[in-house]
Amino acid sequence: MPSLGRIKRAVRTAISVCGGIDGSSATADRSRSVVGDWNNLARPVFPSLDCALALDEIAVSRGELPPIAAALARELGGLFVPHIDFRAEQDSAPGLVMQLASRLGEVANETSKDIANDGIIDADEAEQILRKLDGLDRVSSQFRQALTTIRESGVKGVRR
Repeated sequence: MPSLGRIKRAVRTAISVCGGIDGSSATADRSRSVVGDWNNLARPVFPSLDCALALDEIAVSRGELPPIAAALARELGGLFVPHIDFRAEQDSAPGLVMQLASRLGEVANETSKDIANDGIIDADEAEQILRKLDGLDRVSSQFRQALTTIRESGVKGVRR
C-alpha cells in the first residue's frame, strides 16, 4: 500500500476514535464536509497539522497511540514511542522507560546511519554502536532493579 494510503487509513482511524465525522468536526473545529473529505479514501485531502494533533490527542486521552503521528513516524522509517509521564523523575520507572526508548533510538539511528553510508558496519562504527548499547544496558539494568524493588515490596500501585 502506498504511504499516503497508509496515512489516510490512520486519519480514518483517528476520525473513528473521535466519534466519527461529527465528533472529529467538533474536535478539529472544521466543517463536516472538510472532515468527510479527510475520511474519504478517494479524496487526496489530509488534515492540517493542528487538526491532526487535535484528532490524535483524543486517542492519547483514551490511552491509545495517536494513529496519525504513529503512521507518519512509520512512513519516515521510525516508530512512535510515547512519553509516559513528562514530569517523571529521571530514576523513576516512567523516567527509566523513557530513557530506554531514547537509548534504543540512538542505537537504531547509529546502526542505520552506518549501514546507509556504505552498506557495512566497520570496526570503528561497531565501537560506536557498542558504546551506545552499553548506555542502553545501563538504563535497562536500572529499570530492571526498579521493577524488582517494586515487585518485592508487594505493594500494588507503587509509583516510583
